[in-house]
Amino acid sequence: MLVPVESKQIAFCSYNEDESSLYLYYHTGDVAIFSSIGKKDYQSVIDSPNRYDTLMNIMKKCQHEEQLHGLFPEYEQK
Repeated sequence: MLVPVESKQIAFCSYNEDESSLYLYYHTGDVAIFSSIGKKDYQSVIDSPNRYDTLMNIMKKCQHEEQLHGLFPEYEQK
């Protein structure tokens, strides 16, 4: 299911539960795939009145967790 995102850059987003992947569909036709996104995070995007800001917060969180995992291999993402 494509979920509209009111943004000048991102037209829609969707989620693949089997892969735990978030798909971003840009107005340009490009598609970006972000893996290791929890279903709870995606649900927060759907429920948000400002989906773009919520998506950006999730991307920041994921980037931060990846950096921590690189520094501390024993660190596990939740």
